[in-house]
Parts: sequence; structure tokens; C-alpha cells
Amino acid sequence: MYMNTDQITTIKLSGLTCHACQKLVTKYLKNIHGVKDVIVDLETGMTTITANRAIPVPEIELALQNTAYQIER
Repeated sequence: MYMNTDQITTIKLSGLTCHACQKLVTKYLKNIHGVKDVIVDLETGMTTITANRAIPVPEIELALQNTAYQIER
């Protein structure tokens, strides 16, 4: 029997203003080890990361450092 062990992390990002932003955030987050998929909702800023492991917030922040995109808390 196959068990899905994917971990889902949902964050809200600020700084998303256009489709280019959406593509860049997706690219940066997909570079994190273990990330399989990234869905960025441009209107709400809600970003869903699917990975084969839990992705800690500091690791997400590191992937987005030196960009205009920040995690809203």
C-alpha cells in the first residue's frame, strides 16, 4: 500500500505584485531541498509548499532573503 508522506506548508507572503513575482517566488522555493511543488496565489499572497519533508520557516526565509518577498506573521 502506498502512503503519501508529503508535508504541506502554507505561508502568507507580502511583496507579490505581478506574475513575475509569482514565478520568482516559485523558483526560489523550489530550490529548497525536498520541495516538490509550490503554488503561489497572487491575489492573497497565500503560498503552499509541498515537500517530502517539513520545511521550517527559517529555511523559507533564507530562500527569499535579499528579495522583496517576506513572510507575513
